[in-house]
Formats: sequence, structure tokens, C-alpha cells
Amino acid sequence: MKIHDYLSSEELKRLGSALLVVVCFIFIAGFFAFTVLPGLRYQAHTTPDAPIQAVQGETGWLDPTDYPATARQVIPPIDPATVMTPNPALMARGKAVYAQTCATCHGVDGKGDGPGGAGLTPKPRNFTVKAAWKNGTRVEDIYKTLEEGIKGSSMVSYAYLSKKDRMALAHVVQSLGAYDHGTSDPKAIAALEKLFASAGEVIPNRIPVSRAVDLLCREYESARAEAKPAAPVQR
Repeated sequence: MKIHDYLSSEELKRLGSALLVVVCFIFIAGFFAFTVLPGLRYQAHTTPDAPIQAVQGETGWLDPTDYPATARQVIPPIDPATVMTPNPALMARGKAVYAQTCATCHGVDGKGDGPGGAGLTPKPRNFTVKAAWKNGTRVEDIYKTLEEGIKGSSMVSYAYLSKKDRMALAHVVQSLGAYDHGTSDPKAIAALEKLFASAGEVIPNRIPVSRAVDLLCREYESARAEAKPAAPVQR
């Protein structure tokens, strides 16, 4: 026996339409659960008298505020000498990236007192104190944290930033603590130098969450309209 023996073609169309609606609903719910909600938790416990001022910048999908879309970039290999040690241009770029992506939670001065971190557990790292750093305070350790994030915390991966921006940010984060950060591992430094010199990178297109949701809703409505059964012909 086949399903056509039990259902007419019209009933099959209605069943298919219903299934499409359910699948689209599950997809949209999953999108909100895994992308929108993680960003919203950064704002959940902020107080009305301490609003987070949105700024223009280069950000990714999980940021709690909406920024302009950024186009795909193809970045060639970088001279390690321009990024492995701080220089004015690199530090200026790092401070701009810090203000755009870190200050909301870690605070302007890196003390872990930003308004977006008020309700987070564990609290954002206080960069001015050496104790309890998960990966360490050397520049290669900070770069690793920016690349991988820290599991079990609100510190997500910032791998969507270019390698140069991550290194600039690592230098700025390190500069916020006036203490001995330790001697870098020569092997780790050599590996980073090789990474910068030997491989370029492609930064993909990125769009803010609001635009992604809008596109999903439009696609859903379009698919729903196409799945509607044709009106019966009046005889």
C-alpha cells in the first residue's frame, strides 16, 4: 500500500505545507536559541541608568548590539615585525578594536567592570590583576584566548577578527596590566611569526543579527506562499 491510497493529492499538498511550516518554525527557533539569545544575555542585567551605547565597528554575529554589515576581505601574509611587538599604529588599532568589542564587559580600563558584564558568571576578567588568568598573561596566551575563547565562560572566540586585529588586541590587553607578564615561549612566538608570514586569510561577509532575522523571515514567507495549494477551480 502507498500513501496515495490513503490521501488525495490535495490532502498531500496540505500535509506538505504544514510540514514546511513546522520545519521553518524549528529552524527559526534554533537560530534564536544559538545566536540571538547568547548575545542578549550580555544585556540582561544592565540597569536603566547605565545604557550600553552602540558604536560603529567591525563585529560578528554574536555581538549584543547591531553594527553595519562588512564585506568579504582577502588579506595577504603579514610581516611579523609589524605585529609581534607593539608600535603606535598597531596599538591605535588595538585600542579601537578594544573599545568596539571588549569595553562593554571588561570596562574601559580593563578592570572587568563594564555594564555588560554585571550579570555574567564568572565575571569578566580584570586585566589589571595578574591572578587567575585561564591561559596566562603572555602575548601568545592572550592571542590563544582571543582565537579560541574560554569554555564555561562568557568569553567567546574572536576568530572572526583578522589575525592582525587579534594581535593588536592582545598587545592592548597586556598593556592594561602594570605587572610582569612573564617571558614568552620562543617556540610559541616562532609559531605565531610563521603563521603571520606564511598564510594570508579570508574574512567572510558578516551581517548583523537583525538583518539575518529579516532575511530568514522573508525566506520563510516566500516558501510558505509557494507551498500554499492552488484554489480549486469553480465549475
